[in-house]
Amino acid sequence: MKYYHFIYCILLISIGLISACQKDVSVKLPPYDEKIVVDGKIETGLPPLIILSTTKDIFSNNSQDAIFGDYISDALILISDGTISDTLQSICSDEIPKEYQDIGYALFGIPPSLMSKYHICAYSTTNPAFFGQTGKSYSIEIQYKGKKYTASTSIVEPTFLDSVYWKPEKNTDMYGYAYAHLTDPVDKYNAYFWEVLRTNIGKDGKTEDLKFHKTGNPVFDDQFINGVSFEFFYENPRTFRDTSIPEQFRGLYKKNDTVIIKFSSLDKSTFNFLEKKYVQVNNGTNPFSIPINIPTNISGGALGYFGGFSTTYYTLICK
Repeated sequence: MKYYHFIYCILLISIGLISACQKDVSVKLPPYDEKIVVDGKIETGLPPLIILSTTKDIFSNNSQDAIFGDYISDALILISDGTISDTLQSICSDEIPKEYQDIGYALFGIPPSLMSKYHICAYSTTNPAFFGQTGKSYSIEIQYKGKKYTASTSIVEPTFLDSVYWKPEKNTDMYGYAYAHLTDPVDKYNAYFWEVLRTNIGKDGKTEDLKFHKTGNPVFDDQFINGVSFEFFYENPRTFRDTSIPEQFRGLYKKNDTVIIKFSSLDKSTFNFLEKKYVQVNNGTNPFSIPINIPTNISGGALGYFGGFSTTYYTLICK
């Protein structure tokens, strides 16, 4: 009994010491400094696409209306291939006719139901001279509120997949991953980006996917596979929350799915940005993850990236 009384006294003394050592700490945060965010790309055979927005103060209003209101529609953007240049024109979500809103969804990534509600603008051109070409470099200059921001990128030679195929999992003949076989060139740096779009017709009469979607970790390079010929596979990013599919098969492709695979080759700078971006995205809800500074190739104080994608396409029929 004396032993427990002794332990009880020790606990009381410890709690008292801890309480006595507590001190209110006031942290003075630096003032919020708004920056421009650039989301830009140019792909083989397609015009450049640039979306501009501003950073958001995490202590301010973060409602949907506030977030969608941070896009920039009055900037001047010039693009050059080193020989000729052009001025990009703005295309805004609330100006897209209703019959073309599915195309707008692929462009802006927001549901057609919200398309007309917000004024989100992308900058592009119909000049075929600036549709992405393999082996070319492109630079952009952004002028906004008296400031200038610049960036450049290149579209490298593509590395083609040897084959694409589907294999059902061991415990089913109806569901499986999308597989590919790749032979990585040994004589140069290579990095890759994987996107998918299902063309199955759904119950609403439309294709299952209206735009290409990324998998959980869609980017990799040849740091450990240089010159290697190997098989790899990716999940279906569109079925993880599909309650019509048995839980153990979510994230897989169903037999008879038709999938368009967009496989892009990247330069090292674009890979570094995307690799860090997706690490941050995947670790965003983990309180124990290490903070990552995502690199940028935008000079002038802006954030984000302007990247080149050397794209190749493959049709996979899951049979």
